[in-house]
Amino acid sequence: MKKAFSVIIVMLAFVVTASAQRYSLNKHNFDVHMYIPEYGDAYNPTISGLCSFFVPGMGQMFCGETGRGLAFLGGFIGCSLLTVAGANVISANLGYNGYDYNGNRNAGVAPMLIGMGGMVFVSIWSIVDAVQVAKVNNMYYRSLRRTSSIKVEMSPYVEQLSINNQVTTPVGLSMRLKF
Repeated sequence: MKKAFSVIIVMLAFVVTASAQRYSLNKHNFDVHMYIPEYGDAYNPTISGLCSFFVPGMGQMFCGETGRGLAFLGGFIGCSLLTVAGANVISANLGYNGYDYNGNRNAGVAPMLIGMGGMVFVSIWSIVDAVQVAKVNNMYYRSLRRTSSIKVEMSPYVEQLSINNQVTTPVGLSMRLKF
């Protein structure tokens, strides 16, 4: 069991390190406010936001930022556990007349409210961040296409040649490459 868990952790760490650096480096090079959707964008910001709305961090994972998405998901789960722990303290320690057995009123309310506030904060932050990650990654891929592309132009070739009073018409295809 420990071996399988270790292998899963190592594989997850490899996936996180293999894909997590793109957004963290490119967010300084591209302005999110300058984003204009184009046909052929790799990631749809609306779909990323919706994914993070239903599962915090899923939009980041959809955009290839697995480590970032797992961090948001972990934060949401941690806040959920804090909320559940506060609710358990409230329900377990309540005695007669709304006081706990030690005479403290409202024991467990603070952790529950902090956890609920954290869940809302992480959810909203995850949605906004997923949209920004999608936009920045799209702008990065656009710049890659513009800078490292090969343009191929092909056109038909038809011409009449006169050699020794004989007219021939060679037909072919010409190709032009631009780097």
